[in-house]
Amino acid sequence: MPGAATTEEAAAAAEELLLSARYGDTDDVRTALEQGVPVDSVDAAGRTALHMAAANGHLEIVGVLADAGADLNVKNEEGNTPLHWACLNGRTEVVRLLMERGARVTTLNIAGHTPVDEALSAGHGALLEVINSFDVAGDGGVDIEIEDGEADADADEPDGGGSGGGGADEGGAGSSGGAAAGGGGGAGGGARRLAEEVGEKLAL
Repeated sequence: MPGAATTEEAAAAAEELLLSARYGDTDDVRTALEQGVPVDSVDAAGRTALHMAAANGHLEIVGVLADAGADLNVKNEEGNTPLHWACLNGRTEVVRLLMERGARVTTLNIAGHTPVDEALSAGHGALLEVINSFDVAGDGGVDIEIEDGEADADADEPDGGGSGGGGADEGGAGSSGGAAAGGGGGAGGGARRLAEEVGEKLAL
């Protein structure tokens, strides 16, 4: 039909949405959504705009995407949710917002790590105070038991905070994969491109 986007045009629009979310271009994100680009569009690695915004700490964009109905618990090919990436990169306010909107702190990635694990392994233990401020199990606190690819959260002391170990060391490599804050730049001429997943360190 006349005016309908081709497959290539749709793919380009979806990529631009992810790039805009990565680089903090709120207006471009809003425009893409207004033009009908699916909010949960994914790239070849299963990453969404919410993954990109969460990893890079773009709080306003996280809110815009959530308001547009983005899946807060969507997993990329490595099983990481936006909350995994926000925790790994120490994005405190993003973690708070995602959890306020209903993101699950008990989801496991393919390495068997929860967002809590990623926060601890990356040296962001202070995030436990934020996470434990939510009534995850009905009485505050997180005590993680693993079952069927999901960690069950049981009530615990507020300063308990879930399982440690695993996750991502700063500068290390492993299985979590992701995208952290990187350089800016415009979308034209290939100046902006999606980073490859490079292991447990988010390095976008």
